[in-house]
Amino acid sequence: MSLWLTVALPLAAEDISVKVEANRNQLYLGESFILQVNVSGAGEAEPDLSQIKNSKVRSLGKQNISKFSISFVNGQMTRQGFSGLIISYEITPLAAGLFRAGPVVVTVNGRSLTAEGPTLTVTDIEKQDLVKLAITSSSETVLIDEPFDITLTVLIKRLSGRFAEAEPLFPDNAPVLTIPWLSAEGIPGLKGPDINQLLNKLLIQNNRPGFAINDYTRQPDLFDFSSFMSGGKRRASFALSHRLIRLAGAKLSGGAWQNGKDYVEYSLTLTYSPIDEGNYVFGPMVFKGSVPVETDDMGKAHGMAIFAVGPACTVRVIPPPELDRPACFSGAIGSNLAVKASLDVITCSVGDPLKLTLELTGRVRFDKMLPPKLALQTNLLAHFTIYDNTVQTVKQDGSCRYIYTLRPKHAGAFQVPPIEVAYYDVISRGYKTIATQMIPLAVKRGSEVTASQIVGNTNRLQAATRKDDDRTQPIASARADAAGAYSASLLGHPAWLAVAGAGPGLFLIGLMIRFYREHNEQHRAALRRQQAMPHALRRLNKAIKLGAAATAASADLSRSERDSSAADELCAAIRHYIAERLGVPAAGITPEDARHLLATAGAAVAAGAAVAAGAPNDPAEELNRLFEYYFNAGFSTRTELKDLSADCRKLKKLIQEIEQGLRARGKRSKHGHGSTVHG
Repeated sequence: MSLWLTVALPLAAEDISVKVEANRNQLYLGESFILQVNVSGAGEAEPDLSQIKNSKVRSLGKQNISKFSISFVNGQMTRQGFSGLIISYEITPLAAGLFRAGPVVVTVNGRSLTAEGPTLTVTDIEKQDLVKLAITSSSETVLIDEPFDITLTVLIKRLSGRFAEAEPLFPDNAPVLTIPWLSAEGIPGLKGPDINQLLNKLLIQNNRPGFAINDYTRQPDLFDFSSFMSGGKRRASFALSHRLIRLAGAKLSGGAWQNGKDYVEYSLTLTYSPIDEGNYVFGPMVFKGSVPVETDDMGKAHGMAIFAVGPACTVRVIPPPELDRPACFSGAIGSNLAVKASLDVITCSVGDPLKLTLELTGRVRFDKMLPPKLALQTNLLAHFTIYDNTVQTVKQDGSCRYIYTLRPKHAGAFQVPPIEVAYYDVISRGYKTIATQMIPLAVKRGSEVTASQIVGNTNRLQAATRKDDDRTQPIASARADAAGAYSASLLGHPAWLAVAGAGPGLFLIGLMIRFYREHNEQHRAALRRQQAMPHALRRLNKAIKLGAAATAASADLSRSERDSSAADELCAAIRHYIAERLGVPAAGITPEDARHLLATAGAAVAAGAAVAAGAPNDPAEELNRLFEYYFNAGFSTRTELKDLSADCRKLKKLIQEIEQGLRARGKRSKHGHGSTVHG
């Protein structure tokens, strides 16, 4: 059995490395970029950015991306995974030219590592106050499925005099706005508006004041001769909502500009909803075109060609905070999550596999959610063995079901404890934990195999000899104990006293019948032990044939479906070998039972002979490993049994080695103790 836990533990042998990267390689003066310091092999580090000159640096926090799994197999703990840390900064260069974002020195556990850092190109633009652009977001950081707004703003200086109320745009010469992300394809990782539908609503005739956007064109008008003269299609013009504003003594859009002039503000707001985590850059936005700056006495406007850039805006889609994160959180983000649990049966026996179904509903994104780790909930571990690595997932719109396999550890009538599931609530901006209702369950005691039973079946005469030779036990008369059973006497069961009283002839016949029955039972047990290995080898051969036949006949099925019968036959071969060889019931033998039975019977002594012969592993342990793999595969439709035939052949060899070890142990016991051992 394997138990998987997710914890934050360091791997001592993991190498530590540092990588520094920027989310942009070219920007305009006044824009910012995100610098990420990625540290692998450590969960904590302190970067030093003091060598990044001529810039403004703002820390955006850390994100621990360490992930580890601990597996317990046969009492041995194995740790797998990686440790990592992402430290983010917002950097704003203060001068044009090549900008080097480094070197960055990172200190990890007293050790200093240096990364050179990327080089970016910063382009300056001509200073002017006629046109100003801005891109702003309603939030700097959001969660998956948390909507946010991106607002594009264009400020054009207002005309004076009698034309002060007119729009400062030439109707027949619309300036062009280059907005890179405003396309039908959208931005990968974000769900945005329908751009075609949005722009069609803003579309206007070319003789009205407006803006051209990107390379969008309109179909030629049959009644517009100029459109045919210009080659057919013409740039489309779009009207943005506008208003008059005065900037004197005030800041616009988070403090981007401040002066004492009047402007006409044009704006466009777009709403996005994140699908994936990451850094999303909106911009830069570029303005190219002429705007009127003055009018003469005749009312004719004179324009000036302007090139202006609106700094890009970055929105970071981040995971929920690590602070106060519950252990039962597995990635659910949304609101109004509900959970209920159910079992496929209400009565069972100890060791029986049960199907536990967790059903989750609510306004939650389930496609990013992982199955909750039930092995982390100690209240369940007290009653059940949990197979977290065989969970099946069924996801639908608005709901998700996780199907687990459990095995009760003890008998009794009790209730399955509440199962906790945590999610991050986007409304309250905090974690919430919900729990299932308790489920009543009646567990019957199954047939348990003890060490004494194994000794009794493999070495009956030796145990009987020890009992008969025990001189500390006096010969007692037949009497009943508190449970109503009779104690042993010289003649055995008290019924023999009645037979003896009926005459010596009848008594002698009874003794002969008893001797025959006992001898015959021992003979049958010895025969079963002798035939255990041949029977197992034949069943493994059958498993190989079943796998090959199913593959040839059902090529359209999945690998797991094709090999299910063969895998069942493989497990049955192991169960029946152990049962027939050790004289125990075959039903319900699990890999853990097999491990205990073989160890108690002394099968591990075969390891010495096997290793001496060049075998790399203990045969009993290797057999248990294969048994556990195919046993667990029966609870999961996703496990691919790629090497079933090879594993069957390996098991045949392992059973032969175990049989050799058991027989060698029997011979040593016989010569060492002077007792008869049935090997």
